[in-house]
Amino acid sequence: MQWEAELATASNNYFIAMDAHNAALTAMGEAQGRIDAAQVVIADTQIKLGARASNMYKSGPLSFLDVLFGAASFEDFTTRWDILNNINRENAELIAKNKEAKQDAETAHQEYSIQEQISVEKLAEAEQIKAAAEQTVVQYQAELSSLTAEVAELVQREQEAERARQAEIDRLAAEAAAAAAAAPIVAGGSYTSSPGYTEPIDPPPGANAIVAAAYSQLGVPYVWADSTPGVGFDCSGLTRWCYAQAGISIPRTDGGQYAAANARLPVSEALPGDILWMPGHVGIAIGGGSYIHAPVPGQVVCIASYPLFSYALRY
Repeated sequence: MQWEAELATASNNYFIAMDAHNAALTAMGEAQGRIDAAQVVIADTQIKLGARASNMYKSGPLSFLDVLFGAASFEDFTTRWDILNNINRENAELIAKNKEAKQDAETAHQEYSIQEQISVEKLAEAEQIKAAAEQTVVQYQAELSSLTAEVAELVQREQEAERARQAEIDRLAAEAAAAAAAAPIVAGGSYTSSPGYTEPIDPPPGANAIVAAAYSQLGVPYVWADSTPGVGFDCSGLTRWCYAQAGISIPRTDGGQYAAANARLPVSEALPGDILWMPGHVGIAIGGGSYIHAPVPGQVVCIASYPLFSYALRY
């Protein structure tokens, strides 16, 4: 449906904008660190240059003639001359260091201002996307509420039939999960669900933890752009959270999850713990041709049978 595609696109755009906002905040922090470091150097060099200027004022500048006529011997002259050169060189180095620190501070100030503007713009963009997506959800729910009594009755019958089917799937899945818990997945085992398949294949890392996490969120409502356990998930928020429970970090959006996968396999080769992916939607494979996902507004995290997914993603 069109609104589903709109919500999927909005979710991707929202998190892209938030990532850019957070990156700008990080860059601001880095720029501020450079400013602080430069200010320390500027203060230090100014103190040293000030002390040297004060000493020169009190004792008077040391000229070539002072060095020449004040020397008691040639060795004394060369020593005095070296001291004079060292003083001049150190002064020049302090001045150069002070100038360089001021330039660094100015560059960092400019970078800070640029990133601050980006941060504000991207946050505003994300908020606009969120507001538009929430309006789409409201419109969708209003459409559902406007169904005639006859259509609503048909929908109710279909939902009852679906619940009965889901209950049977849940029962079978629970039995499969219990069997899987009794015999943990072993890397390098053989996948035999497809006829004729004999080559060894490694399951997804942390597959048991991923599947267990998905089961733990059954019944949690779909909430756009949310990923709060026990409160609400959208589809990619659920898959990301489940993988996090196995200590695996993956991107937040379905597009990012597709791009980050180490392997994109045919759906027929999916193993429990793989992410099933199609443009705009993802779910967690649990075996037996079933998966757990956060479907659409108004529904909850549930078990379903494979629709037309495009790939099984493995990390």
